[in-house]
Amino acid sequence: MSTAPRIAVDIGGTFTDAVLQVGATRYTAKVLTTSANPAEGFMQGVSQLLSQAVVAPADVALITHGTTLATNALIERRGARTALVVTDGHRDSLEIGYENRFDQYNFDANRNPPLVPRALRWSVRERVDYRGRVLQVLDEPSVNALIERIETESIESVAVGLLHAYANPAHESRIREILLQHFPDLYISLSSEVCPEIREYERQSTTCANAYVRPLISGYLVDVRQRLADSGFNCACLLMTSGGHQVTIDTAAAFPVRLVESGPAGGAILAAHLARTLGESSVLSFDMGGTTAKICLIDDYELPLSRTFEIDRAHRFMKGSGMPIKIPVVDMVEIGAGGGSLARVDELGRVTVGPDSAGADPGPACYGQGGLGAAVTDANLLLGRLDPDNFAGGHLSLDSQAAHDAVHQAVGEPLRTHADGAAQAIIEIVDENMASAARVHAVEKGSDVTQRTLIAFGGGAPLHAMAVARKLGISRVIIPRDAGVGSAVGFLLAPVAFEVVRSRFTVLDELDPALINTLFDEMSHEARSTVQLGAKEARIDETRHAYIRYAGQGHEIKVRLPDRPLTEADRDIISATFTHAYQTQYGQGIPGVPLEILTWSLTASAPANDNVHQTQPLSATAVDDSWAQRAVQMPGTDEKVDCPVLSRNALSADASIDGPVVITEDQTTLIVPGQWDVSCNEHGDLVANNHQTAGHSGAIGGTLATIQRQVTWDRLISIVEEQAQALIRTAFSTTVREAGDLSAGIFDLSGRMLAQAITGTPGHVNAMAASVGYFLEAIPLERMCAGDVYVTNDPWLGTGHLFDFTVVTPAFIDQCIVGLLASTVHVVDIGGRGFGPDAGQIFEEGLCLPILPLFEQGQPCDAVMAIVRANVREPDQVIGDLYSLTVGNAVGCTRLVEMMTEFGLSDLDEISQHIIERSRSAMLDEMAQLPRGLWRNEMTVDGYGEPVTLKAELQISDEGVSVDFAGTSGVSPFGINVPLSYTQAYASFGVRCVIGSAIPNNAGSLEPIKVTAPPGCILNAPRPHAVAVRHVIGQMLPDVVLGCIDKALPHRAPAEGSSSLWNPMMTGGPGLLDGQDYGNATPFSVTIFHSGGTGALPWRDGLSATAFPSGVRNTPVEITESIAPVIFHRKELRPGSGGDGRYRGGHGQLIEIVHAQGAPFAIFALFDRVDYPARGRNGGTDGAPGVVRLASGKTLKTKGKQIVPAGERLVMELPGGGGYGDPAERERALCERDHNNEID
Repeated sequence: MSTAPRIAVDIGGTFTDAVLQVGATRYTAKVLTTSANPAEGFMQGVSQLLSQAVVAPADVALITHGTTLATNALIERRGARTALVVTDGHRDSLEIGYENRFDQYNFDANRNPPLVPRALRWSVRERVDYRGRVLQVLDEPSVNALIERIETESIESVAVGLLHAYANPAHESRIREILLQHFPDLYISLSSEVCPEIREYERQSTTCANAYVRPLISGYLVDVRQRLADSGFNCACLLMTSGGHQVTIDTAAAFPVRLVESGPAGGAILAAHLARTLGESSVLSFDMGGTTAKICLIDDYELPLSRTFEIDRAHRFMKGSGMPIKIPVVDMVEIGAGGGSLARVDELGRVTVGPDSAGADPGPACYGQGGLGAAVTDANLLLGRLDPDNFAGGHLSLDSQAAHDAVHQAVGEPLRTHADGAAQAIIEIVDENMASAARVHAVEKGSDVTQRTLIAFGGGAPLHAMAVARKLGISRVIIPRDAGVGSAVGFLLAPVAFEVVRSRFTVLDELDPALINTLFDEMSHEARSTVQLGAKEARIDETRHAYIRYAGQGHEIKVRLPDRPLTEADRDIISATFTHAYQTQYGQGIPGVPLEILTWSLTASAPANDNVHQTQPLSATAVDDSWAQRAVQMPGTDEKVDCPVLSRNALSADASIDGPVVITEDQTTLIVPGQWDVSCNEHGDLVANNHQTAGHSGAIGGTLATIQRQVTWDRLISIVEEQAQALIRTAFSTTVREAGDLSAGIFDLSGRMLAQAITGTPGHVNAMAASVGYFLEAIPLERMCAGDVYVTNDPWLGTGHLFDFTVVTPAFIDQCIVGLLASTVHVVDIGGRGFGPDAGQIFEEGLCLPILPLFEQGQPCDAVMAIVRANVREPDQVIGDLYSLTVGNAVGCTRLVEMMTEFGLSDLDEISQHIIERSRSAMLDEMAQLPRGLWRNEMTVDGYGEPVTLKAELQISDEGVSVDFAGTSGVSPFGINVPLSYTQAYASFGVRCVIGSAIPNNAGSLEPIKVTAPPGCILNAPRPHAVAVRHVIGQMLPDVVLGCIDKALPHRAPAEGSSSLWNPMMTGGPGLLDGQDYGNATPFSVTIFHSGGTGALPWRDGLSATAFPSGVRNTPVEITESIAPVIFHRKELRPGSGGDGRYRGGHGQLIEIVHAQGAPFAIFALFDRVDYPARGRNGGTDGAPGVVRLASGKTLKTKGKQIVPAGERLVMELPGGGGYGDPAERERALCERDHNNEID
């Protein structure tokens, strides 16, 4: 075992932590980060360590370094001037992104601009398909044409992100060769090397991030290496990666994006190593600092790795608002919960904590540096959990009065409680937020948190660890030695390793071992070559994995492969391993569906150092009665009690101390409540155990009783989000797994919706809210049994058309039904005419299931499954989605029962009434501030065969808001009609975007909004009228309603947008093409989701190529091409399509598609805003109308099935949004920006 000195340095945003390990002795240093030149702070920390330990630089054997430099450069936009080279026709993938809004009711839900603006995104002529076959050879003159532009634009770094380059990197490599011939010092990042995985947006985003920070990081690392050499160091300096591996400076300089999130990785490594040392096979790592909390699940001592995360979130910590990065990363969840997180009370009287933070300057109010907000640290101080005179080892005195005033003003006054009660509420909510994040993360991984040991580190975690553990049902907590510098200590434990990932699609039954073995040989050579640079002669081990899914799914499960060449016999072994992993995660497999492997990974690693966490000599100081005493309010109690306060250094290995007790050290404070005991192990770690009898937490009195309902409410929202994520991860149809066309909710026994998932679409959610009532009419509660699942796709009983399956599952506790979980998805096919408007009656549109059992007491209803399978064109996908609905609901039921058991609830009656009444009251309170009156608006849209006029009358009264669509056009003879529930769903959504947008969506917040439409009009179509594409008209309704609101509340509503999704079904196969010969081409059926521009807001430009009002995401080009024989020759923004105004409407996009095998194919057109474009508002001009045509020039109908002849290209020009305000008032800078980006 080596005892040679080793150093770890972790550069954070505020402090730089440094650790020197010499045998079992550890030295630490903390210095301020030198933001202007981080290398100076690095060397200061190292110098302090050497002075403490009296160690010479030449004696140091290894330095490991982690830094936030790359992260901060991306967030602060301090990177290089970067260009992006893409496939011709796909200039805007980086900007178009997912085409969705991550916050449904928030008009300001917008991401930050892409790292590379449109003016610097350049295309070259080339094309390969998803199997790597060259469709068009690289046109080198188009590459040479970039040379002058690179020079003229002073480009420092270039990212190359060609379509399907993960499958064939030759064209990207050749582009690099050509450019380096002219610019030898140019930094060039290839997507086929940085992120060789399918999905073009994520791959380009990751490659651009790498290119953007590469010159900065390379320069910094050269500086560090030179400073170390000048100081006498002759050892290697390795860099920590986000995946928990150490790599050489050269590797880090080439792939600096892998350094993002390297600090949190170090903490997780420490937790994993501690787990192995102590024999804790199932661990929850909990790292809480000043701004964030990070949670990581560790099983069998292995660091969990993921392949994607987000950075630079525009709405801090809101999932979906950031820049996707797809690299190996330690799989953890990060939320805005730290010592500096600020608390407030919202309009519902609910305490919220974070994500905004007081930071280090001015910091919490108690720092006495001018902070006025109520932070978590202020609350802990008021509850007696911190010593105001001995904070941070006595280096900082805390101002208790300032904390009192801030907490009382921010929380106490709104809640009408004293400051201590307000502080208690703050702590309870932040603890619940962290516990909820852990639960959601666990369900995404199919894991149970209750049987885990919690390992807490970071300055804030020990203060909250026991409370979070109690909420999670965890009974064992460990606080490691030197927890305050845990990430740096973790760096010392990291292996020298490198992971290589490759996408190579194969069906398991058709696996060619020789082909995959060749692939692994190439990956092994790359990984080993990289590791040998840092590991020298050390032994190198390999681990291999495959990412496997059922055919048709979009999310894979990581499966360990043998660390040897594969053979034919391994097919069965791999299949069995996958089946076991899938059943473990989701409860049941899906019979009869083949397995697909999309991605392969290989990690080469040298052994990690294992002498960091050794036996620590402990003081034999006896425990006596001379401890200091302090009044402390412990978690789960209403009053302060006198508690012993002792120094961690006073604990001996043979002592066990019962709570309540406070244990202090320079870096943190541990709060040990009653029912816990704590002892110190031989390594110097504190180990706490809960010896309370298992069971629910019991009734809570006093102030806690007033917020328990809020905690329960928050937990319900967390549960439905878990439900939705499980549904997405197991879904088969691209409409669900890629586009997110789904909904999930929880209902009480009266059928009232209590919570909905953020994930999903307003039409599904609000229509499903009515649908559950129909289930209860058909199947009374007394007939329901545990394990039952019920289903329908009846448009008038579900969510509006046959393509939507709604599934309801009852939840039981001790044979008593306590609640209902419901979810809806849009499946790829339902038989009949297909996803188009050509039918005249519902009977032509496909299979209709009345409300029926799908599962009975846990067993599938074979007859229902057989009927569905026999009547749809894609039976595996549709049946798979039915199973996915069942899995999602089952996850929700499990979590609901766990929550009710924890809180000792026998029913949901009280919390249901609380949620509904509070939400209803909050809506009415907001409506009370609005003017009373009646406002009218009408809008004409294309319709099918003839225009459709939509008329709305909106009235605001003391009872709420009512919308009536009297005067709207009558029913259509085609399938564009809308059932009333869908009309109500989207009309109420339009209201709620402006009125009560921050109030959670549930039965209470919807109740004050009344929506009516005359029977027989197109918005209240009775059975059996055709309704297959009801969204074409239904998604126009928010624009109609917002037109009324603009008259009632000027300057609050946007201009009209493209609104209705352009999501046609395309299909090909024998008998589907009206007599045209399909030959031997591959049959297919696929629905794509794409969007035009949104209307401009009174204060900002509209969003380009973004869905509104729908909440769905797009279907990626590479995914669509991998599952259907089509080629997207073009998909990019449509310049000039947004209406002019003081604020411009969002632009539409241009999409050009051809059959990949030269065959004809059918398109089921369902397009609008072609004859009647989106109108501008208050002087803004209209958006450009949509266009549907063939490349040869023939104009196609906007509705109905049509055939695209063999060899022809389908061209769709999606409409733009309307402008807002006088174009003459547009700021010059905005005009110049549009002009420079060639988008005006």
